[in-house]
Amino acid sequence: MSRSIPAIVQPTLLHWARENAGLRIEDAAAKAAIAVERLRQWEQGEDRPSIAQLRRLGETYKRPLAVFFLPEPPQGFDPQREFRRLPGMTPQKESPELRLTLRTALFRREAAREIYERLGEPIPECRAAAHPHEDDEVVGQRIRGLLGITWQNQLAWASAYAALNAWRTAIERQGVLVFQTGDVELTEMRGTGIPHGPLPVILLNNVDAPHGRIFTLLHEFTHVILTNGGHRTSPMEGQRLPEDQLLERVSNRFAAAALMPRREFLAEAANHTEALAGDDEGLRRFANRIKVSPEAILRRLVSLQKVPTSLYQQKQRDWQQRSWFSAPQGAGGPSIEVRVVSSIGRPFVGLVLDGYQRNVVSSADVVDYLGVQLKYLDKIARQLRFEPGTAAFA
Repeated sequence: MSRSIPAIVQPTLLHWARENAGLRIEDAAAKAAIAVERLRQWEQGEDRPSIAQLRRLGETYKRPLAVFFLPEPPQGFDPQREFRRLPGMTPQKESPELRLTLRTALFRREAAREIYERLGEPIPECRAAAHPHEDDEVVGQRIRGLLGITWQNQLAWASAYAALNAWRTAIERQGVLVFQTGDVELTEMRGTGIPHGPLPVILLNNVDAPHGRIFTLLHEFTHVILTNGGHRTSPMEGQRLPEDQLLERVSNRFAAAALMPRREFLAEAANHTEALAGDDEGLRRFANRIKVSPEAILRRLVSLQKVPTSLYQQKQRDWQQRSWFSAPQGAGGPSIEVRVVSSIGRPFVGLVLDGYQRNVVSSADVVDYLGVQLKYLDKIARQLRFEPGTAAFA
């Protein structure tokens, strides 16, 4: 049998891609179904992979095939710096699961840009902007107007999942890719993003409860419009704890004002006096009414000087001890087509399928981009026809 034609790739690229993904050579070999010794030989330049083997490594490291044919590892862009951190996280301390999740998000964004170029279509752009010193309520109303969501809409949604899908769809229509992952511990990441365009990315942790994901979604969208206004986290700022970062505090305030506009929120709060006293059931009822987490409700009440800071701090300690923030886990889980659309998002999935149907995306690329076998494409295409907010889309 003839030997496969080897890929002319620099060994340093193979080593760099694995190290950057945060994988030991044994783990990378297992994920790519390649013998450890063979992978070691490739990285040391003693042998070369075939194109098919190189593609498997690209899938494992979430790197486009073309990156392996560069003359040397790319410099200057480190997603661990670009993505913001949660309390307790420091640079270069991310888990392999988080690194792979970030790499996957970047991989898919670059894939989307390339597909738009192949289709000859313009990349959607989010042009909304904000500045840190603007009034919270003004920016909150601007966000609501941009997304086309009224207070009446918010109260009418049947559930927190319906609310999450509606907010997500509205933000995706602004030219933002929203991805979800369940592979990262909630203690490490609730959400993060790449705020600069074109095609900014928002990444949510779907282990989080839907109420929590809604606030994270608006928080990250606020980072997008702050970046559009010329304000983004500097490398030095990014190494500080989120509570010490100006743009983090501003994003929290702007997101809260968008989700809970002062006049409407206070009018509704007057009907939930138990919530103002810190009663858990009262807070749950209030949260279910306006589809915002109890944590966000109390934080907003503190900022409006309606409850003491001490109450919020005590409740936060109680909730963390009782895993309040985790989403309920159902038995069996959703079907594969629901998982794909929910995790990758309708815009990206639709773009890949459109590219495939118009012969600008290969079948191998579809498998790479969506992470599923071709036999599921018909089911995924049918899933796209569900209206956002239905149970099947949650």
